[in-house]
Amino acid sequence: MKKILLSTIFLLSFCLAFSQGIKWEPTIQGAFAKAKAQNKPVFVECFHPNCPICMGLEPTLKNAEVGKFYNQNFINYKLNLSDAKQVKFLTEKKIYLPGFPLFLYFDKNQNILHHTDPINTPKDFVNHGKSALDPNIQSGSAWKRYQAGSRDVGMLSNLAYLLRITQDTTRNIKVANDLYMAYPKDKLSSQESWEIAKKCLMDVDNGFAEFWLRNLPTAKKYEDAKGHAGNETNAMGMLVQMAIYSPKASKYSLAKVNKLKQYMNLIGAGQYVTSNTWQIESQALIREQGQDKAMSFIQNMVSQTAQPQMLVYYVTFYNVNFPDGKLASQVRNWINTALPQLKTPLDIANARYESARLYKKAGDTAKAKQELALAKTSLTGAKAKATDANSKKVAENLGNSINQLGTQLN
Repeated sequence: MKKILLSTIFLLSFCLAFSQGIKWEPTIQGAFAKAKAQNKPVFVECFHPNCPICMGLEPTLKNAEVGKFYNQNFINYKLNLSDAKQVKFLTEKKIYLPGFPLFLYFDKNQNILHHTDPINTPKDFVNHGKSALDPNIQSGSAWKRYQAGSRDVGMLSNLAYLLRITQDTTRNIKVANDLYMAYPKDKLSSQESWEIAKKCLMDVDNGFAEFWLRNLPTAKKYEDAKGHAGNETNAMGMLVQMAIYSPKASKYSLAKVNKLKQYMNLIGAGQYVTSNTWQIESQALIREQGQDKAMSFIQNMVSQTAQPQMLVYYVTFYNVNFPDGKLASQVRNWINTALPQLKTPLDIANARYESARLYKKAGDTAKAKQELALAKTSLTGAKAKATDANSKKVAENLGNSINQLGTQLN
């Protein structure tokens, strides 16, 4: 009788656990520790508590069949995107989320096996998990299928999406371009095409990007229908921003810069064009039309600013990007205008340092040393007033730069 009673209690407990849906681990570290111990993959639901779609998943996550499948096959963790401590895991893994909710599946060693935008039915949740367990379907194994020659549109879109999530720009660009080549051109205006443009691209030089940047009203209809008014300009704006601030942007041609300026106007950001593109445009001008043309372009902006810190930044740009000191006397006017207006010791130290670099660029070592001495004096005052960690770090970095320049001048 006692054995029967214990067995009944065990079975009731077992059934109750599954009837409550997915069992979540309290920490991501604990989830992976348990995954290693049990040799299971990890399911991570990335959600935001203010996201209605995310909250709409809750009943399905608590479904008995969903709970049974996931509790048997995975260790599970809910990652709250409003909690910086939890987001730290994504940051450390260099994982970027183009949107949420998003389901991520990892092996026990924290490598991504699969990802998906969830379809909110119990059957689809289970199918998402089955795909994550199948090496022939997992998005994490799609690169191998790509290398083997597969150019299936579905596989390519999943792979490009994953490569954006993992911030693998080089491979993403290659796969996304192949995706555009394989995609039926009569479907370019479809919602599927728009979803690809939103989630799969990391470079504006792609057929999907160029199509949708010129067809934003159609994208607007799709976003408005889902209650996401304005998301079309946010999505394309982010893509243009990625291009402008890409590490390779300093090498863009004038034609490429002008195209980016056109795109900014198309997304309604025309008033921000100059402030976002002047640096890459100046660099292109130096290469293609010479430093005189570039200087004329920058001088026009200098004449429109009264901010001394911005004047110093223009001097910094000159010191870094112009090939010689041919135009240093003109730039000297900028630093001379800025210095009397600067108030803090740190700003003054930085301006003196840039002034010293400018003298060095012009070939006047003696004056460069004099300015560097003044920079050191101001920096001493700046360090004395630095109270928070950030200002102390900025002062330390400036001190290192001053010391390096001093070594070069001796």
